[in-house]
Amino acid sequence: MEESGAQRKHNSGNFMRSIQLSHIVLTTQDVANVLLEHLKSYDDYDQMMKSFAKLAKKYSACGSRNKGGDLGPLEVHTAAPELYKAAMKAPVREIQGPVKTTFGYHIFVITDEEAMGDTGIDGINVPSMGAGDGTL
Repeated sequence: MEESGAQRKHNSGNFMRSIQLSHIVLTTQDVANVLLEHLKSYDDYDQMMKSFAKLAKKYSACGSRNKGGDLGPLEVHTAAPELYKAAMKAPVREIQGPVKTTFGYHIFVITDEEAMGDTGIDGINVPSMGAGDGTL
C-alpha cells in the first residue's frame, strides 16, 4: 500500500491535524500486548472497533471506558503528552500501541481526523475593511 503525500506528512510528525481518538488504558504492558495482538487480528475495521469498545468497557482504567474508550477530540495540552505525540504520527483507523504514560499503557486508534488550516476567523481571509489594506 503506497502512502499518500498527506500520510507521509502525518507519519513524519510535521503536519498539524485535529484527531478523534479511542483508547484502552491498561496497567501492564503484557496485557496491553495481548489485547493489541487480538485487535490486530481483525481484517474489518468495523468489527475491530466493536471488539475494541467491548475490551475498553471491560479492561480500561480510564473513565472513557463507559464510552467504549472514545476520548473525542485529542487536545494539544493533554495530561498524557506521550499519547499525544504518538497519536499525531499515527495513521487513521489502525490500531497502535502500547504507549506508556503516567496513567498506564495505552492501546489506541485514530477514528477520525481533519487537517488544520486557516479558517479565516482571525480576519486574514476576510475582505479588507476600513481605509484599505495596510492601514490600522
